[in-house]
Amino acid sequence: MAYESNGSIYFDVLKYKEEGGNYGELSGRDIDELLSGTRELEGQGEKKNSFDFALWKKASPEHIMRWPSPWSVGFPGWHLECSVMGTKYLGEQFDIHGGGMDLKFPHHECEIAQGKAANGTAPVNYWMHGNMLTLNGKRMSKTTGNTLLPGELFSGDNDLLDKAYSPTVVRFFMQQAHYRSTLDFSSAALRASEKGFNKLMAALKLLGEIHYKLGV
Repeated sequence: MAYESNGSIYFDVLKYKEEGGNYGELSGRDIDELLSGTRELEGQGEKKNSFDFALWKKASPEHIMRWPSPWSVGFPGWHLECSVMGTKYLGEQFDIHGGGMDLKFPHHECEIAQGKAANGTAPVNYWMHGNMLTLNGKRMSKTTGNTLLPGELFSGDNDLLDKAYSPTVVRFFMQQAHYRSTLDFSSAALRASEKGFNKLMAALKLLGEIHYKLGV
């Protein structure tokens, strides 16, 4: 299912299809869509097909990751790293694989193809893709400074927050959104969750007192 090109090894998606594989089964894409949908990668001209993906990449002289192999000094492909870790620690097939929705294609499609090609079975039974976290309605990004670390939530040490919030309140806030829905962090949303959480705890306390008085 793979071929060498200039010291790199690529997974042949069309060969996989010819052998009965269904690359795109997770995301619902087909081969024609992939011609224009694949990421632009360095060394794209080395591939037979634009949507083939690297199993092993020959390292440039300045690249920090460098290991010897029969083909070149290089490093494993990103998709292969995950498949190898999953197989090592969880076996050739395991139940649940999580990740962000942005990883469904091409990353998780490649993991499925690699697993089926190598082991003859689907590597994962259930895929659970979480949606994105945003901050004040905008994508979190280091370049724009629109970021929020867990410790900053609990300490309040972030200019985008008006105060600190307890881990329990933050957990309560996050549990109010479905894992496949976008969750937007903001001071207003966290304050509302804190208020709701305090009301819930007060109601539970009152209920316990009523039960105590009634001897229930």
